[in-house]
This record gives sequence, structure tokens and C-alpha cells, in this order.
Amino acid sequence: MSNRKKYWTNKIIRTIITAIGVTLIAFLILHLTPGDPARIMLGSYASEENLEAVREKYNLNEPLHIQYWAWVSSLAKGDLGTSIRYNRSVNTLIKNRIGPTLVLTLTGLIISVVLGVVMGILAALKRNSWLDYLTTVQAIFWISIPSFWLGILFLYIFGLQLRWVPIAGMVSYTSVILPALSLGLRQEAWFARPMRAEMLEVLNQEYIRAAKAKGLKYYIVVTKHALRNALIPIITMLALRLPWIIGGSVVIEVVFSWGGIGSLLVNSVKARDYPVVQAILLLISIAVVLANLFADIIYTWVDPRIRTEG
Repeated sequence: MSNRKKYWTNKIIRTIITAIGVTLIAFLILHLTPGDPARIMLGSYASEENLEAVREKYNLNEPLHIQYWAWVSSLAKGDLGTSIRYNRSVNTLIKNRIGPTLVLTLTGLIISVVLGVVMGILAALKRNSWLDYLTTVQAIFWISIPSFWLGILFLYIFGLQLRWVPIAGMVSYTSVILPALSLGLRQEAWFARPMRAEMLEVLNQEYIRAAKAKGLKYYIVVTKHALRNALIPIITMLALRLPWIIGGSVVIEVVFSWGGIGSLLVNSVKARDYPVVQAILLLISIAVVLANLFADIIYTWVDPRIRTEG
């Protein structure tokens, strides 16, 4: 087997094993909770008839491994279960909420990556200048502020005081500005400093000095030679920060009354609607696993030498 095939075979096998582990963890969340799962879902004052009905519906009277197999079998058919609180298909609930969450998460991700990369490049090209110091200060500032507090601050200044944008919900296309900035600015700081360090390291390599010696224009040296290699660790950082971006979107959705999966998750936890909680946690975890696989694909595109490793 060639190194390239071996590399991708190992990656796919690891992804499948991780996905199986994710389903197991999501399933055990309900069953590792102290007490009777049926009573936890229905509350302390539920009648025995209702409790028994829930146990029958979710196979809670069966051994744990049979319950897990039944749940996984339903997942394989695309059935995420039925919500206890809404008495509706979890698939339908998530389908109605996933659009706003994708808009918020992707917008926040774009803001964080673009600003982080740009800030890091500027800081590296203007090393030890006022611009370099400014990017350092802004990175420390955004990291130091919790995303929910930043969201509340933005709401007060730009929503209540200046009235530039809506303060809650999805009223218009401008509604995404404040929540996306609250999510993206804090994550931007995690990309800016590594980008600066990588650019400085790459700019000191021999092949960069050789490119300069050949008379290539400076912006060509930076964009076509230095930037591509400096972005490889940023891809790693992106895969590592994605869970934090998704987790941050849950908090931001609550602050801005954003009708996405995050607010559905919080409300379901409060209502002890565990089928919905299990399904959402599973989807988020699978999204992170697939994002890491996607990051590996980008690695091999940016640096083909990675395909020959392992």
C-alpha cells in the first residue's frame, strides 16, 4: 500500500472510531445521570403510568447494550427520536433551527479567521512597530473578555443606545452583525498571535531570502511563498478552536435570543428533554470530528509532503 493510501486509510479509520465513541458518549449522558432516567425527563410528580410509558417508548426497561443498539439503529435510519417537551420529531426541531445556527457560526468563523490572519500578517511585516504592539493589545483585550459579556456590551452600546442594529432575534440581515462580532472577535485573538509567529519564522527561511535575491516583488514573496506555508499551523488551530466557536455560539444565541440550535439546547436542558439534548450534542460532536478530517484534507492540499507521513 502506498504512503498516500495508508495515510488516508488511517485517517478514515480514526474518524470512524471517533464517531462511534461520540455516539456512545452522547447515549450515556442520559443513563449516567443519577436517578431514574424516566423520572428525570418527566419530573418528580409524574405518575407511574406516564413513567412506564416513557420507559417503554425509550426501551429503558431493556439492558443498556440493547438500548444503545436500538438508539444507534434509529440513528442509522436518520431518526433522532421524539422530543418530550414539544412532542415532535427531533429531526424537525433541528431542521427548523439549524439554518440560523449555521449563519451565526460561519459568519463568526469567517470574522475570526480573516481578522486573525490579517492582524497576524500585519504584525509580522511590521515587527516591533506600533502596529505590531496594537495587534498584541487588541488580541489580549478580546481574549480577556467573556463572549457573553461582550455580547451584552454590544447590545447596550449599538442596540439600546445607538440603535444601529436590532437587539434580539432575526429581524433583518443586520441582526447577525452583533452576535457574529461577539463570537468572532474573541476567537480572532487565538489566530492573530500564532499567525504572527509563523509568518516571522517563514520570512526568515532560506527560500524566502532566495526569492528576494531573485528580485521578486515583496508582495509576491509574501503572498505566494510565505503565506501558504505559514497557514498550515493556522489550519490546525482552526480545527482546535472549532469546538470553542460552536460552544460560544450556544451562549451567544441565548444572549441575543437567536433562534438556533444553541438556544434549543439550553431550553431542552432546562426542560430535561434528553432526546433533544442527546441529538444536539451528537450532531455538534460529529461536526467537530468531520471538521478535523476536513482540516487534514486541507493540510494535504497546502503541503503535499504530509501525505507521505505515517
